[in-house]
Amino acid sequence: METGPHMELRHLQYFAVLGETLHFGRAAERLHISQPPLSRQIALLEEELGVVLLDRTRRSVKLSAAGERFLQDAKDILASVERAKRNALTASLGHSGSLSVGFMFAAAYSVVPPITRAYTSEFPGVDVHLTESIPRLLMQDIRESNTDVAIMYPPSELEGLETRTVFSEPLVVALPAEHPLARRTGTLDAAQLRGESFLISPRVAAPYIYDAIVSHCKRCGFTPKIRLETNYQQTIVNLVGQGIGVALVHRSMKTARPINVKFRTLANPPYVDVNVTWNGLNHNPCIQTFVALSEKLGAELKPGG
Repeated sequence: METGPHMELRHLQYFAVLGETLHFGRAAERLHISQPPLSRQIALLEEELGVVLLDRTRRSVKLSAAGERFLQDAKDILASVERAKRNALTASLGHSGSLSVGFMFAAAYSVVPPITRAYTSEFPGVDVHLTESIPRLLMQDIRESNTDVAIMYPPSELEGLETRTVFSEPLVVALPAEHPLARRTGTLDAAQLRGESFLISPRVAAPYIYDAIVSHCKRCGFTPKIRLETNYQQTIVNLVGQGIGVALVHRSMKTARPINVKFRTLANPPYVDVNVTWNGLNHNPCIQTFVALSEKLGAELKPGG
């Protein structure tokens, strides 16, 4: 069974130009085709629609009532097609879409706020969803693609993952305000904390920071006596303020301004890195725009936070 001609985008383009010029010769010139093919295509378009779009005389071409209505609809369709092209290109470049970002709590006091502000400002077409979690669960979410990108410590297992360091800062000592060491001035050596009760994140939740703290203490001649383990740096600092023990925490935790806590600078402190990490099989284009901006902003925040 044979079918008649079908309307194509080029037919709408031809008619839109002709509807604007109302002159076959000028329309053909603008479209870079000769006049006879243009006339045939318009005639075929009218045949398919079953209406007269143009009132033709030897001296003039005018739009019929149907032609005026169809011209507006044709322009709307063509504009929608162009918008769809732009949207597809924008999405492919990571300038629109959605992005789920997980972050560890400690980063909320350093890079998460400036990165989020900068990214949402530069890419307003991306819907960013932030979720706080612990490093172990962030790793699981990245591997299962429940989260697109994570702001966290460097991952311990890199298989299948991509990661970039975007920030680094030293650890400092958090002491109860009434602790004798809190009243001294100058740099504090970690060896002076021998015998103190430490508050720390559990290794199962955050092996990177746990190992950094324990290793530094051992280099200073002792193994820290751990009184309490809890997942979040803010909780650790608050408990320090309650006199439960001492802790080595990110320097950026000073901005939390906890009550009854004094921060002291460490001699030769260990530095902790904050990375952006994602699954190499996750092809969400927004990941790359987020990573690039995070690296750029992180470089501006260095050295040492």
